[in-house]
Amino acid sequence: MRPLRITLQAFGSYGEETTIDLTKPGQNLFLITGDTGAGKTTIFDAIVFALYGEASSGSNRKDGEELQSQYAQLSVEPFTRLEFSEQTGSESLVYVVQRVPRHLRLLRKGKGTLIEKERVSLIMPDGREYSASAKETDAKLQEIVGLTKDQFMQVAMIAQGEFMQLLRAGSDDRKVVFRKLFHTGIYQQIVDELNHRKKDQGSELANIRTVCKTIAGRIKVPQAHPLADQMQQTRERILRAEHLPVTDLESLHSQLEQVCRDLRAETEQADETYKQAEQERDKAREAVTAAEELQNFFVQMDRAQQELSECAAREAQVLEDTKNIRKIRDAYDLKSLYQRYTDNRQLARTTEGNLCKQQEVLPGLEKAHEEALAGEEQARQAQEKAAGEFTRVQEKAARTHAA
Repeated sequence: MRPLRITLQAFGSYGEETTIDLTKPGQNLFLITGDTGAGKTTIFDAIVFALYGEASSGSNRKDGEELQSQYAQLSVEPFTRLEFSEQTGSESLVYVVQRVPRHLRLLRKGKGTLIEKERVSLIMPDGREYSASAKETDAKLQEIVGLTKDQFMQVAMIAQGEFMQLLRAGSDDRKVVFRKLFHTGIYQQIVDELNHRKKDQGSELANIRTVCKTIAGRIKVPQAHPLADQMQQTRERILRAEHLPVTDLESLHSQLEQVCRDLRAETEQADETYKQAEQERDKAREAVTAAEELQNFFVQMDRAQQELSECAAREAQVLEDTKNIRKIRDAYDLKSLYQRYTDNRQLARTTEGNLCKQQEVLPGLEKAHEEALAGEEQARQAQEKAAGEFTRVQEKAARTHAA
């Protein structure tokens, strides 16, 4: 950051508007000298206040109305305007910042004073005003300068009596200042990243060591194997070691591979033997099944022969029983015929008795039939007579009605 021009008005000991052109000396280092009270500190206050909103150093701090000049009327607005440049590669960018401190001003109407708030304005290199809040503008200025206010006071503008503060500052504080001043923060980031990776790698290595020891502790080798004793010694050295011995790990790994190859060969041989045993077992099972079926046939044949002998011995009795069964069935058939005969004979007797009774009442029924026919003839004649009377009455009534 290189200051180009500083303009003050109603600020500190400068009542009238005053511009200090710092481009005339044509150098990067300035020395401001003068008698006590000449206004040297006010120039420092104006530059720092324009950039950070705080005036002067820590030993002579001023704020607000204290920065308003006593040599100017209250109607004159105090301000400080700083024009400075920042080198970006081969290009020099010029910024203009103007800041009005909190101050007293006369009322526009009537008598009395009013406290006016602080204002800040930043003009970018392209001529546009940086439109943001005062807090965001302060952050933008600090980003452009690259230093905090305290760091700026230590390395860019050292007031009288305060040069020793930088020399007496702690190594950590000086490291921070010089890192920002010479833009070496990237190297600190690299160191931090390497330390972070080292820590992560250390944690990962510790986990790997724990896993390796755990796996080594779980290894079990058949005692009959030729490498059993050698592997046991290697495994114990790994378990006792504080750091993992690479040679022992490689040796244990090669031994494990040899044991695995041997066990794999034994397993393959055992599988082959097992398959042969399965085939022999299947053949024996088939033979046993066939023998059991043949034995069942013989058992069934013996049982059939025994049953045939028993049937031959009982043949005469069976024939006799068959004849008796036939006779019994014929007897049952005769019984059924006899029962039907008995029922029909009883029915015939009942029918014959009913016939005799009907013959006895038949003459009375014939006489009643004849009487009924005579009554029917009398009723018919009476009906015809009544019909003739009814006809005559109707005709008489009709003649009477017509007359």
